[in-house]
Amino acid sequence: MGISKTLQSTEILQKIAGKSFDETKEILLEAGNVYYAQNVEESETIKQNLASFGLPSDEATIKEVRDNIVYHYAEKIFPLTGAPAQLAEFIKERIDFSKAQSQIETALKDGAVLIATPHFGGVECITPTISLMKVPANAVLKFSTQNLSDRIRAFADNMEKSGLFAKINFIELGKPNSQGALAMAQVLSKKEVLFSVFDEETPYSKPVNLFNKKVLGGAGLDKLLKFASDNVSVFTVFMIRHGKNYEMKLLPIDPKSDNPIQQMYNNLESVLREHYVQWYFLHEEIPFAE
Repeated sequence: MGISKTLQSTEILQKIAGKSFDETKEILLEAGNVYYAQNVEESETIKQNLASFGLPSDEATIKEVRDNIVYHYAEKIFPLTGAPAQLAEFIKERIDFSKAQSQIETALKDGAVLIATPHFGGVECITPTISLMKVPANAVLKFSTQNLSDRIRAFADNMEKSGLFAKINFIELGKPNSQGALAMAQVLSKKEVLFSVFDEETPYSKPVNLFNKKVLGGAGLDKLLKFASDNVSVFTVFMIRHGKNYEMKLLPIDPKSDNPIQQMYNNLESVLREHYVQWYFLHEEIPFAE
């Protein structure tokens, strides 16, 4: 059983029901520590990935990476265990998103906004934060199970019904007869936000540089931008953890440049230089192009 299934087991979900975010995080950290003690090969993978990029790979750093992986699951699960009002309070109290909101609202005056994210920091908090801005949000993602898809969609409906959040539309990839690319293109023809990842390897990924290494990334977003109108603004987004709080940081991309994907990775590297332990992919097989 991997870390994902371990931290989302029925037993764990029962333990954290009704708990605060900090209590949820502590319960998951305890379970995560047990998991990593029993699966030492996962720490070795993290060590090898850090070393591959020339980053510190000592035991203290490896533990920080493991802890941040657990924090990711706390951020993912916590909203589903409470009410929309609890999530709204968490976002307002913990996340500094005022500058990001100004950037998004200004960009939406001219057209659509593509917000591209890596698997970094509090990524699970980004779409709810955009929704709290009362901005129409469209999230491109894959759900690991149909049950999870149903639960998240139901919670998103409750978020909208609460009056605290705008509607969230989900564009699910990998489902039979799904037309994800067409749906994404349609969003970019409207004054709405499209939220999608860029650091996954897909059949449409291309080699880019990251810490002087070649990795496969972009997930085909460059192809999407070729068909987008001139009124599309593009940003990379990072939900950076600062202790118990978060900073939502948007960095602009020129969508009409020769290589917008490399720009995304340049932004990723600039953030990773200070916060590399928050990059979720360090615990998985990095898609090196070499």
